Parts: sequence; structure tokens; C-alpha cells
Amino acid sequence: MPGRCPDTCDLKPVDNSNRIAWFLGLASFALIVGILRFAEDVLVPVAFAVLLAFLLTPLVVRLTRWGLPKALAIILTVTVAFATIGGIGWLVTTQAVSLVRELPNYEENLRQKIAALKQRPETPTAMTRMSGMVENLRREIKSAAPDEPVTTPEPGVEKPVPVELKETESTPWELARGMVKPILRPLGLAAIVIVFVVAMLFQREDLRGRFFKMVSAGKLNVATQAMDDAATRVSRYLGMQLIVNASYGIPIGVGVWLIGIPNAPLWGLLATLLRFIPFIGPWIAAIFPVVLSVAVDPGWTMLLYTLALFVVMELISNNIIEIVLYGASTGISNLALLIAAVFWTWLWGPAGLVLSTPLTVCLLVLGNHVPGMGFLSMLLGSQPALEPPAHFYQRMLSMESEDMLDLASTYISEHSVEEFYEVIFVPALLMSEEDRHSSSLSEVRQRFIFQSGRELIEELERHDEIARVEAAGGSASIDTIDTKSSSGPAHPMVLGLAARDEADEIVGLMLCHLLRRRGIRAAMNPLSGTLDEPLAALAHGQIILAFVSAIPPSAVTAARHMCRRVRLQSPSSPLIVGIWSHGAPLAEITQRLVTHRPTAVVDLLSNAVTQIEAIVRRHEASVTVAESPNSTAAEREGPDQGVGPSVGPAVTAEPRS
Repeated sequence: MPGRCPDTCDLKPVDNSNRIAWFLGLASFALIVGILRFAEDVLVPVAFAVLLAFLLTPLVVRLTRWGLPKALAIILTVTVAFATIGGIGWLVTTQAVSLVRELPNYEENLRQKIAALKQRPETPTAMTRMSGMVENLRREIKSAAPDEPVTTPEPGVEKPVPVELKETESTPWELARGMVKPILRPLGLAAIVIVFVVAMLFQREDLRGRFFKMVSAGKLNVATQAMDDAATRVSRYLGMQLIVNASYGIPIGVGVWLIGIPNAPLWGLLATLLRFIPFIGPWIAAIFPVVLSVAVDPGWTMLLYTLALFVVMELISNNIIEIVLYGASTGISNLALLIAAVFWTWLWGPAGLVLSTPLTVCLLVLGNHVPGMGFLSMLLGSQPALEPPAHFYQRMLSMESEDMLDLASTYISEHSVEEFYEVIFVPALLMSEEDRHSSSLSEVRQRFIFQSGRELIEELERHDEIARVEAAGGSASIDTIDTKSSSGPAHPMVLGLAARDEADEIVGLMLCHLLRRRGIRAAMNPLSGTLDEPLAALAHGQIILAFVSAIPPSAVTAARHMCRRVRLQSPSSPLIVGIWSHGAPLAEITQRLVTHRPTAVVDLLSNAVTQIEAIVRRHEASVTVAESPNSTAAEREGPDQGVGPSVGPAVTAEPRS
């Protein structure tokens, strides 16, 4: 047909931009890892030099501010720093040499323990019987295997001559080179690090400016914040870890000295230094004194004491000292630290393990300040990836009612029930309503969210009732508390009306709970019930006021329909309208509802509680004055003002800051 588009017109072009971006990102990562692995000999000294420059820069700046020339301050700082490192190395070396000299004295103890372990017990144990069974099976299999055929060499074929390889004697030069080479490499790396540190300190301002020019892309403010943040985090991490390590190594040294293990200063110093290596450093430090305790002591008592010392110190350091001093100093999650330690160790060996945490801190800083690398902050940071309302909504979607209760209890223990409802529960319910009305929420999850929401509110009311009973000197349990009876008589003081569906009803139940906590009888009219009887009670004054609960989307329209029904039967009763949408233009919403004359329009549960409580207290005061025989007519009329209907514009409750 003319004008008809061919079938190919219906085909949409495939968007490969995401695939290309993923491929380029993966290729870039592989290229960077390859460069880091290939250039290890160059990059490792540079990384150590940058780390030391970070640490020594504050001291150099302080000395220059005191009046020392820059060159003298740098030379003095570098000399003191590397003299301290050399002194520690000398102390470790002398203690190690002393230990090597004493080891032959413990040979007899080791021989006796090995001989004791080799002795077979008179009664065979399960392990002995199992090893005997394995040995018998091995012999049976070997005997059942077919014999190898005997090959006869063919005539005229010569039998191969066996070749024996003999090692040639090494020359003195080769022996000297083999002994010196393992020493020259660390000394060479140390010399390179010293040269780099001195150069970086002398050209600190120039390097800083070049770095800003390279990474800022014209945004000097962002680059400066990133540089300062990295320096602060690394310095704080190393300083806090030094305190933690010293508080761990000093007791270890004193403890092994009291136990009787020789060279106690060596083990305390090694415990302090090796703890800079994440995760495995303390256990490496524990190996040496544990093995030495076996050699020194003829029995096993010293071994048990040594193991107990390290276990107790690990528990104290991990659960008390690190939490107080070191736990939040880097902002990196423990899992990210573990993965980083494995990754950098794979790249650069032991040097990478030592540098893993400072390098990961720098990556985290890049993720915090560079927009294109925000994924690093999400992957490495210790801050929760989801906001509290989103986390609670995710538990709703997972249909984990116990997790929902645990999250609620944890938040309430730190804040309050009011804040949990207002800051966590209502925003999470808003998210679910947005997904439900966009048809992206399954029916099963909808039913679970509504049912679990009601059950959670009932559970929190039970906890309140238990606390009230215990405060009065009684005893109660969750199973014996009935929250259904907490609303009081058949006609409550405050009636809640859901504007449209179950989500509106759940927020209304939250408001009723908060009102009952203040001694106000409140109840929600069920969605399955009729409105005629409760509205008649409202019109005859048996119910003081009503509130309408409406949650977006389409909250205002649903609230208008409900307000119209209330005003048709009860034109003069107080009416509070709650549009539970944070950040909504409340003045505009109030203007749309003004024809139905609500007493107040609110968007927060706290504001609704304030408005309702004020009206109820005024009503109670007016009833008290009216029942008093000595009250005058003016006194009886005074408190009633403001309780009746709103005949003018609606009173708007502005949200609290």
C-alpha cells in the first residue's frame, strides 16, 4: 500500500553505548593492572616515597614556620626519620643474631618432644586405625595391578647410556655474589626511596601545582579538597594505627618476658611493626614466639601461656582499642580492606600488602571528589550504600518481616517511635506506592507490605504497653498484650479515615499509635466498614474530631472526596487532613482543599499530632469548666473557641525543620 512503512521501519536501532562503555572500562582496568604489574620495580619505591612524604610534610612545614631554612628542615626531618627506621632495623637484627646463637641450646628439648610425639600409644586410636586401613588398601591395590611387561631390546639396537649430571663447584666470586645479592636489592630500594622522598619534599609546591593542573580540569577547589582529604585520611590512619600497634606490641613484649621467652623486646617490636600489615601481620608476629616457646620449655605450659597471651591481646585490640581509635579513621569497609590487601599483594607481593590500605584510601578519596569515579566511593566506603528509608523498603521487597522489626527496633533504640514513623516508615511506604501505581510491584509483594506494615505497628504498640506495665510495677509479655483494646471505648475521641486504600490506612494507624502514646483515644475506621455510623457519631459530638490520611500519588484528589463526605454529614466538626508527602508545596495543597474547610492541613505526623492534641486538650478543658459548678458563662464559653468548625480559610501547619 502506498504510504505504508516497510517492516524494517518498525525495527529500533540497538543502543550499544552501554556495552561499549563497559568494554572500554574493562579494557582500561586491564591496562592499568598490566602497567602496575609490569612496572613494579619502579612504582613500589615511588609509592613508599609518596607515603613517607605524606607523613614527613607536616613536620617539615612546622620546622619552617619555626624559622629554620627549608633545606635544613628537610635534611633534619629525613635524617631523623631514616635514623629511626635504621635504629629499629639494627635492634631487630641484633636480637635476631642473639636468638640464632641461643637456638642450639634448645635442641635437646626439641628432640625429646619429637620423640614423645613419635611414640605409638598402647591402645590404637581412631587416627591410627584409619592410617592402617589406608596402608592396607594401598598394598592391595598395588598387588592387584598388572605387572609391567618386560621389554627385550631388539638385535642391533644399542642400549642407551645413562647420563649423570654433576654440579660444578662455584667460584668465590659466584659465592660472594649469591650472598650479597639478597642484601643489595633491599638496600638499593631503600636508597631509591630516600632519594625520592628528599626530591619530593624539596619540590613539594611544584609537584602539588602540577598535580592540580593535571587532575583538576579547571576545578582547583575539587583538586585541593581531594589532596587535603587524602593527606588527612592517610596521616590519621597511620597515626591511629601506630597507637593501636604500640598498645598491642608493648603488652606482648612484657607478656612474653614474664612467660620466660628469650629476646622479649624483639617479639614486642615485631608485633608492633608487623601489625601494619593488614589481617595477617599479627599472626605472623605470633608464629615466632609460639615456636620458640616449644623449643625453650621442656613441657607445654609455656606454649599454652603464649597462645593465650596472643589470643587475649587480639580480642582486646580488635574489640576495644580499634573500635575506639582506629575503626572509623579511614572510612573504608572491612571487606574492601580485605579485597584490597589480596589485590595489592597479588600485584606487588609483601610491599603491596603493606601499601594496600594507604593506596585504597587514595582510591576512596578519588571516588568522593571525582564525579566520574563515584563507583569507587560506593564500593570501598564504609557508609551504607542505601539511605535508611531505601534500606527499609528493600527489606519490605525481600519480604523479611523479622528484618523489618530488627531495623525498626534498632532505629527506635537510638531515636524514637515518632522519628521512625516519620523518617523511615512513611518514606518507605511512599516508595512502595510509587512502584505500585507504576505497575512495577507484584501483587504478592503488595499484600506483604500492607500486612507486614500493620503487624509492625501492632508489635511496636505491644512493646509500648509492656513498657507501661513494667513502669507501673507489673509484669507482661508480648504474647499477653492485646493492642486491639488499647483504643478505649466503642467511640474514640479521634476518628481516622483512609482517603483511598490500604497505604492511607497504614499511615493512619501510625498516627493513631502516636496519639494513644499521649493518652488520646484514637482509632482508624476500617476500609471494609461503612462511614454512616462513625460520621453520625462525629456529627453528634460523640467523636471530637476526624482526620483524613492520604498518601501520594493522587493524594489530594482522594482527600477532597473524603472531606466532601465528612462535611455533608458533619459540617461543623474539626477535621484534620494529612497529605503525607515530604517536601510537597503545602500552601498549594491547602488552597486546593479550602472549599471543604479543613481545620488544618499537615504533611508530617508530628504536625498532625500537635494539631490534634491541641484540639483534644481544649475540648477536655471546656468539658471540665462546663462541669464545674462555680464556673461563669464566660469561662464556659472561653475554652470552646477554636474547637468548633473552621468557617474561614484552613489553618496550615507548616512542616518542622
